[in-house]
Amino acid sequence: MSRSARLLVLSLFAVVLALPLTASASVADATSSFTYTKNMKPQGFSERAVPLTGTGSGVVNSDLAFWGKTAIQGHYAGFRIVDVSDPENPSEIVNYTDCVDPLSTNGSQGDIVVYGDVLVRAWDAPRAAGADRMCGEVETPAGQEGSHVFDISDPTNPVALTFVQTPCGSHTITGVPDPANNRLLVYSSASSNAVNCRGIDILEVPLDDPASASYLRFEPSGDPTPALPNIVTVDAPSPAAGTYIASGAAFGMTPDTDGVSGQIVQVVSGANPSFPAALPGEGCGPLVGFPAGAIAVADRGTCPFLLKAQNAQAAGASALIVANNAPGTPITMGGDDPGHTVTIPAVMVSQADGATIKAGLPATGNVAAAEMPETPERACHDTAVIRGDVMRVACAGHDGISSWTIDPAEGGSLEDPQILWSRVFPGVTIGHTAAFTWDGRYVIFGHEPGGGGQAQCQATSSELNKTLFFLDAETGDTVGTFLHPRPQTATENCTWHNLNVVPTDKRYVFVSGNYQSGISVVDFTDPANAKEIAFADPAPLSETQLIGGGDWSSYWYNGRIYESDMKRGLIIWNLTDSAVAGAKNLPYSNPQTQETSFPFKGTASGSGK
Repeated sequence: MSRSARLLVLSLFAVVLALPLTASASVADATSSFTYTKNMKPQGFSERAVPLTGTGSGVVNSDLAFWGKTAIQGHYAGFRIVDVSDPENPSEIVNYTDCVDPLSTNGSQGDIVVYGDVLVRAWDAPRAAGADRMCGEVETPAGQEGSHVFDISDPTNPVALTFVQTPCGSHTITGVPDPANNRLLVYSSASSNAVNCRGIDILEVPLDDPASASYLRFEPSGDPTPALPNIVTVDAPSPAAGTYIASGAAFGMTPDTDGVSGQIVQVVSGANPSFPAALPGEGCGPLVGFPAGAIAVADRGTCPFLLKAQNAQAAGASALIVANNAPGTPITMGGDDPGHTVTIPAVMVSQADGATIKAGLPATGNVAAAEMPETPERACHDTAVIRGDVMRVACAGHDGISSWTIDPAEGGSLEDPQILWSRVFPGVTIGHTAAFTWDGRYVIFGHEPGGGGQAQCQATSSELNKTLFFLDAETGDTVGTFLHPRPQTATENCTWHNLNVVPTDKRYVFVSGNYQSGISVVDFTDPANAKEIAFADPAPLSETQLIGGGDWSSYWYNGRIYESDMKRGLIIWNLTDSAVAGAKNLPYSNPQTQETSFPFKGTASGSGK
């Protein structure tokens, strides 16, 4: 498609964006539904309105970066550059929309990194085969993910220079400037838990020739983890002797690495009137003649997994193995057991492995947790970097957080980080946030249950899903936690999302954007007793249905809080509080990147000072 044709499509696309605010909305209009603390004052507003539902509703505003007196706000069609030299009257310089797919009017979430005249934008939404996309004049081949590189030397006319494919995709990106080598490195986090993608892709952008940006290498986030969390072992002399990987269950006991041993016996169950078509080997009715203490084997099918486990336990089974009834990797078995009626471990093996095990009976064996490496790998969702005297990297993703050193004295480098430790958080499935204190002593870890699209901040939500963790950056040990303090409604998507730490040496303070719970400012100088010192919380976008919206990101930058509201645009707040008095100004700021460090000079309980 020619550029003029694309511009016509995009112009028509822009027309259908029904604005939730008036065309000349003020900061008062934008924050009219907000409840906020007395120390917070809405100061400025630059509108990029997105309809709540319908056409164009998915082309939302996303992450923020800053260069001098400009803010760069990513969105699903591209990005925009906003002059914030006057925080009360921010002015849009350009709204670049040339990365939208004209066929679907939707693009990728568009995380951005800025360094001088170079802007890098993540592309995480590949088209199907036969449908290439364009970003400006740069073709993005079908099925590929990666990053686009732009020249923004003329901020009114950004120019797309090249596309760098990353083998593992590009959900979020982190800028790692390397001025000594006249280049910008980019750490790309795929957020994919594919076996070969548990870590970060590293890209190189030469500053004197950004159009020649290239892919450097992949950095794993730890040592390989088992393909599935459990293993089944069948003892010799059975013809099925060997080990078999197995999934787990949402109910029952989690086995340890010693496991449960005993005879392995195929179940024979009686009739269950609720499941008249069930076969005896499925375990849907009471088990017949089952030897107590043995490990039960049941076929998947007809009745719920939880019922199979309850029947096996009632017959005295020490564990349950479910043989899948379809080819492929075993699934995690679902089942709601609020009364914790099942206390034995339940695992699933593949259809092929199940057939082999059953053909090898009678036999003895074991059901156990797979041995985890000391530093288990994980998919990286967001990756934080701190330079200066600290020289650390933290990858938050999947089930926890990993940490590397990039200090040459410790065997690391910008191109080749050296793994230090990895921490698993039971029950966490989407590790999301990592940020260091400016002295490098602590790292904040947050996760995103429901992927940001669910109401996870209700009074009835699980405590884990509302918890943010403060960790010792050297060991990964938890030194404190903080529970989301303001319950939200069932129609508000909410988790701890994108945050940064205020650059002050007197307190530890972070600013966070949490979707529809808005801005939260937390003083965690004593990590064991963190407290919210300010907030700005909008009313639900709807009282009757859950409509995704709210803060994608809220960041502190040079004395102001900048809020990227998914549906409204960019809102600027002034916080007046002693906790942030004297905070340092920075020449620029990118998400998840701290290019310097400085010692903590404050005094607080728990700080060790």
